[in-house]
Amino acid sequence: MRSVGICRKLLLGAIFGFAAWGCSSSSGGGGGSGGSTNPPAGSGGSASGGSGGGPTASGGAITTTPSGGATGRGGAPGAGGTSGTGGVQGTGGASSRTGGSAAGGASSSGGSGRGGASAGTGGARTGGTGAGGAGTGGAIADGGGTAPGGDCTIGTWPTADPSKAGPYKTVTENDVGPTAGDAPDGGTAPRFTMFRPDNLAEVQLCHPLITWGNGTGSTPSMYGTLLKNFASHGFVVIGSNNTNVARGNPPPMIVGVTWVLEQNEDPSSKLYHRIDTTHIGATGHSQGAMATTTASGDSHIVTSIPIEGANVQKNLHGPAMFFCGGGDTIVGCSGAQSALTAVTTLPAMYAELIAVDHGSWMSRGSTLSVADTTFTAWMRVHLMGDTALRTWFYGADCKLCTDSAWNIDRKNMDQ
Repeated sequence: MRSVGICRKLLLGAIFGFAAWGCSSSSGGGGGSGGSTNPPAGSGGSASGGSGGGPTASGGAITTTPSGGATGRGGAPGAGGTSGTGGVQGTGGASSRTGGSAAGGASSSGGSGRGGASAGTGGARTGGTGAGGAGTGGAIADGGGTAPGGDCTIGTWPTADPSKAGPYKTVTENDVGPTAGDAPDGGTAPRFTMFRPDNLAEVQLCHPLITWGNGTGSTPSMYGTLLKNFASHGFVVIGSNNTNVARGNPPPMIVGVTWVLEQNEDPSSKLYHRIDTTHIGATGHSQGAMATTTASGDSHIVTSIPIEGANVQKNLHGPAMFFCGGGDTIVGCSGAQSALTAVTTLPAMYAELIAVDHGSWMSRGSTLSVADTTFTAWMRVHLMGDTALRTWFYGADCKLCTDSAWNIDRKNMDQ
């Protein structure tokens, strides 16, 4: 671990704060190469929380950025679980459904049925506790069936290179959704920023959802390279603009999920019947990593990546990667190690990228960092069924396991 002078420690403490279980961890400022923990170039430093004054439905200004690459379309629905027909058909024709469970794993709870039907249960693509032991984390559970309402299909997405932008042009919508979390100085609590594919109907597949948590004093814009990359691959990302995202009851990361699921049922919303309600992930940095482990206790969250910080969460509902930097002197890696120790039957990975510190894992400009590429691959495997990337994490000789840049420890991921 690199040595750090006393003056630098004082500066880092002022910027990030120290990690606290549940609500006041260090900030999300990304360090530059060589260990600097200043915010990335062009970010303007730590962003302040929004006032939440924009219109509820349309949000504030919208910016569109090309992701590069040819536009992908369609993709064959994944084989695997057998589509069930169970559930009583509700008024308006919506019916509940049951997806097959993952090989060796228990199915996760799905989203509510549309048009008044009772909630269905969609099989988790990965992990879960199977009869006789832990799930393998690799089988695709859904059978490619049409989502309730017939507007999109839940199935396997075509494989893609996580080190590059995906095929979809993205849009960023500012100040959308409800206010959430603590209000600054007695004012109005901030709302959300959403990163998503510009044309959600470009593919027939339903889009998985990722809820994001910022580091202390930061907003989603500081992590724009990663979050836009998620969107370019087909994910819808919702991130609170609150600069203390671990605070609030209910927590902002869960408020964001709830709002997106409501929009999925609102005919006036662009998200209407375009969200895969059975495959929702959570990830966040520093204080947002603590918030991520808290959010992972919610049954909607089927996979998670706490980044540079973690609490013990004994009520996980799917695979988790606990990421830390080997040079992190702000939070360190002990929380991530403890979080792995607490896992019993689900697939879980302690992933230490040895050469980075608390913020230097972050991407710069349009070039994806090793860490951001890895996060994208993890979400593709566990939320999109991208089995071509599964060997990055699973199996005795997984890609990260044999890469000297990483220090890896795992549970229930040998196969």
